[in-house]
Amino acid sequence: MHIAPSLRVWLIFGLACVVTLIFWPSAAVYGAQWSDFVNITYTHGWLIVLVCLVLLWRARSEVAATPASLWPAALVALGVCTCLWLVCYRANNQDLHITIFPFLLWLAIAAAFGRRMALLLAFPVAFFLFAVPSWSQLSAPLQSLTVAAVQGVLRITGPTAEITGDHIHIPNGTFVIEEGCSGLHFLIVGLAIAALHGELRRDPWRTRLAQLVLMLWLALLANWVRVYTVIERGYQTDMQTYLVRVSHYWFGWGVFAVALLIFFVVTDRLGPAPGPDPRPAAGVASTRAEFVGLLAAVGVLAGPPALSVVLRLLNTPAPLGAAIATQPRPPWVPRPASARSSWMPKFVAPDLEQRLMFSDGTGDLVEAYAVGYRTQSQTAKLYGIGASLLGRDLRLRAQGRVETAKGAFRESAVADRAGTRFLIWSRYEVAGRTFISALPSQLWFGLAATLSNPPAQLVAVRAVCAPDCEAARHVLQSFIISSSTR
Repeated sequence: MHIAPSLRVWLIFGLACVVTLIFWPSAAVYGAQWSDFVNITYTHGWLIVLVCLVLLWRARSEVAATPASLWPAALVALGVCTCLWLVCYRANNQDLHITIFPFLLWLAIAAAFGRRMALLLAFPVAFFLFAVPSWSQLSAPLQSLTVAAVQGVLRITGPTAEITGDHIHIPNGTFVIEEGCSGLHFLIVGLAIAALHGELRRDPWRTRLAQLVLMLWLALLANWVRVYTVIERGYQTDMQTYLVRVSHYWFGWGVFAVALLIFFVVTDRLGPAPGPDPRPAAGVASTRAEFVGLLAAVGVLAGPPALSVVLRLLNTPAPLGAAIATQPRPPWVPRPASARSSWMPKFVAPDLEQRLMFSDGTGDLVEAYAVGYRTQSQTAKLYGIGASLLGRDLRLRAQGRVETAKGAFRESAVADRAGTRFLIWSRYEVAGRTFISALPSQLWFGLAATLSNPPAQLVAVRAVCAPDCEAARHVLQSFIISSSTR
């Protein structure tokens, strides 16, 4: 039988729904970010999804006319990608698992319907990436770029400005270039519009790339103009302008609209003529292999997560033992911890938390801290937002690696608000291994957590740099050797 133009589109839409249900944690993050009208960077997400669906429906005749069958290589890649998503999810690395989600969908289409179908629908699936919240990793670099650009223009036009980090001080006020001023939202929306413009015109790929580069610069320039204009108006009106007293965010969208106008004028006048629309094609006969591919793709999507759930239910979380030796070997002896310490680490809902202090009898002191979790979740974990080894009162000055008789530690040189310098040695202890960096330990935890419920701990010790930090290293080396730390 021949496939109606819309039937296979509905099959693909159903496959997308299956991916969404199986990998619901990623979809839930999308929904929360797209509906966040306080931090509105990703509120365009719902529109992106709608455009993806329209693009899929627009291509229904081509979809129906494309021969489809199981693609074994894509099925293997889908299995690998599913396991990778599972590791990132168990590791509570949100940025990674939400970024993998669109690739799962594309590989599922490729495995079920074949290589030609995967190429045909590459753009509608790739366009979804403009709605993925992991773009936030660009906020800090864009923020720094905005500060540098505005600083350069102010040196030419005035007023005199002093730059301190993300603060711009002018004679009659101070502006803070926060991450919300980075222009990330303008950049994402601009690139999405440029990509869609090239797709609708069916432009050659070189032309599309040129359009994306043009939009990149226009979006950045629009944001710099927005920030510069607000600063200039603030200076000219003694900080009384409407742009300073009221949110200047919507003013930015006005500037961005001008950038969009420039983009369309330039691309329409200098770009090649739009390519022809494809001719409607007759549907091809459905095959048994097509439905076998669909079932195989669903099986590979659902198999690893289901197996992981079963194995974790069969393996109860291991107990957490004391992470710090309460009775290290002489000359170190425990003493009461100070409640006025400047070192107050912050972790959310830990299952284990220890704060101890030790003295060697000669005046040298070591503060020790440990935090552990029997299980971790997005709201209770060693890593990410809400977790801080330094706490609020310490400022990081430098970091490095130090080797001891009992393995490597991360060395952090810090200072408190009074200017006193300290060294902190720390490392993660996860599923039987030690790590000095967060990301490797997080991924190792995710790998172990797909099969069981491994505990995870962070152990740290601190000594004052008196008379210098080399002396603090000797103190910490002595303590580590005498303790029962692995």
